[in-house]
Amino acid sequence: MLNIILWIIPGCFLVGLCIGWTGVAGFLLPILFMTACHFSSSQSLFLSFVCFAISGIIGAANYRKRGELPWKPAIAISLGSLSGSLFGAMIGQNYISGSIKIILYMVVLLSGIMILVQEYLVNRHRDQKLHRQPNIVLLLFIGFLCAVLCALSGAGGPVLVMPILVLTGFPVKTSIGIALFDSIFIALPAVAIYGSHASFYGMGIPIVTAVLAHAAGISLGSTSAGRIPAIPLKRGIAVFSIVFSIWMLFHAMA
Repeated sequence: MLNIILWIIPGCFLVGLCIGWTGVAGFLLPILFMTACHFSSSQSLFLSFVCFAISGIIGAANYRKRGELPWKPAIAISLGSLSGSLFGAMIGQNYISGSIKIILYMVVLLSGIMILVQEYLVNRHRDQKLHRQPNIVLLLFIGFLCAVLCALSGAGGPVLVMPILVLTGFPVKTSIGIALFDSIFIALPAVAIYGSHASFYGMGIPIVTAVLAHAAGISLGSTSAGRIPAIPLKRGIAVFSIVFSIWMLFHAMA
């Protein structure tokens, strides 16, 4: 148990910190729980989405205080995510739970590529105003599709939602705020479904420890986001995501 706690405390704290700063890195939690802590797929995904719900609540509140969370697009994309998460978690739990690691690594690879593409396009059009924003129908569709992939894999939410929102015209900080709020609605159905299939014997201390460490990380990250150069950190996470996912996919399919 001590060995597990020693993995959970720094891991959950650092992931929460990075989510608060950049909106990405949540995909590392299920990897941490499955590989370092040796929890089952259901336990790992349940615990990951509990943490994502916490980070969504705390992070969204802090971004809202700074005026970086507009309600209208946030609610629209979250309504799409609510149904998408329910659909994705049901498929993930009932049909392909044995392949969840491969799905997760593929989503991590996709998200890393998306982050780099988003950075390239934003830099290329830096002098242009990126305030053309998608309509409600498109936001609902984005929310649904991202939630299906996230609920299937345990990748969180902001790691996919944030780059897409930037590409559709939202400022980066606003995109992070919306994505954090959206992650609450991705997390709740996934927590219910994966939790209904997970064994909680001996999980009390790990759950409490993970939630407290992740809450501390997201609190610090989301309150200090304005003072952190998020772009280099985000690029580093993107490169790490791509290299790590390719390496793990190679070994998983070998």
